[in-house]
Amino acid sequence: MKSTKLERRTQKLQLTTGMPWAQALKHVAALAPSAVLIPEAHPSQAVLETFFLKSFAWPQADPHHPWGIRCVEPSRNRLVLVFEDQQLPADDYESLTRDLVRAVVPHVDEWGEVRGIPGARFTVARGGILIRRLNMPGSITIVGIPAADWGTAMNLQRQEAEAAGMRYCHDSSPDQWHADELPYREPSTDPLPGQHPRRTSDAWLGSGLLRRAPLLRTIGVPLSTTAWTNPSLDKGQTWIVDYIHEPQVPAPLPHQGYIGLLTDPECGLAITRSTLHCSCARFPEYSTECRFNARSSRGQLGALQVRFSRRTGDNLELYQEDRDDYAARRKLYRPIPAHLARGSAETIHAQDSSRRS
Repeated sequence: MKSTKLERRTQKLQLTTGMPWAQALKHVAALAPSAVLIPEAHPSQAVLETFFLKSFAWPQADPHHPWGIRCVEPSRNRLVLVFEDQQLPADDYESLTRDLVRAVVPHVDEWGEVRGIPGARFTVARGGILIRRLNMPGSITIVGIPAADWGTAMNLQRQEAEAAGMRYCHDSSPDQWHADELPYREPSTDPLPGQHPRRTSDAWLGSGLLRRAPLLRTIGVPLSTTAWTNPSLDKGQTWIVDYIHEPQVPAPLPHQGYIGLLTDPECGLAITRSTLHCSCARFPEYSTECRFNARSSRGQLGALQVRFSRRTGDNLELYQEDRDDYAARRKLYRPIPAHLARGSAETIHAQDSSRRS
């Protein structure tokens, strides 16, 4: 058990971001004792991060970590995403690098729709792949993807795009917004096609989830992580995260600890719980899923639903067919220490009591 406040705060940061202990300790030691551990993104940065997650929320590569993200390093105007080692070579259609290029590099598809991150331009450097939206503050740096692999994937995707009638925005407009990207530029009051995070009030939640992606590993062994958005009742967007996992601790601890840290004042989001539909005590044939619903505690647009989808017994066999893959996934589970789990349970109980009173 970590005994000092510095150690406990470091533990929270490590679980939430995936940072190595030494890095997390150095980061926390540099903060004021009452400072939040994960800063909220600048509005323009939040939009960039939300576009990133929305584009890559359903990866085809089937990575081990949630969305392939092993570690995050967040700051107000910057986010570093450390990706897991590739399971397949970059020229494989289902490799992580191909998946990233296909999802986030802005292009106009065969139906005239802009896909990827509008306005984003990519710089390949020794430190990683730098993503910036033209003439806007903020950046995302992708670490863990070799520059040569990124180049290979870009060339292969270009061939695929040309064959399908798609166009990359940066080909004709490397230093300015492509005509098809202009409606997505901020600030703008023009209506946008589809559910896009144009307003900063829509972007806080997607950004916050991306900055806490490694926290999902505290729920159980990661088997699959996907997300999508639906229109919410307040005319914002509801983020739905489906974390398919193998539980490693008795119910209801898998989701209690996660919810506690996700709503923790030091490392969590500014959200308040709406409902928790818990089916942990039911027989597997009736339900294999619990759901947590939340909304902004500050009146911002948007809502959140996290689905804790359990796989045990016969339902787990599909994920155990590749024994090496399954063994690698089991190593990624991060248990929440008892003293933090107790605090999480007490926080949830207090929220329930205040809601009933």
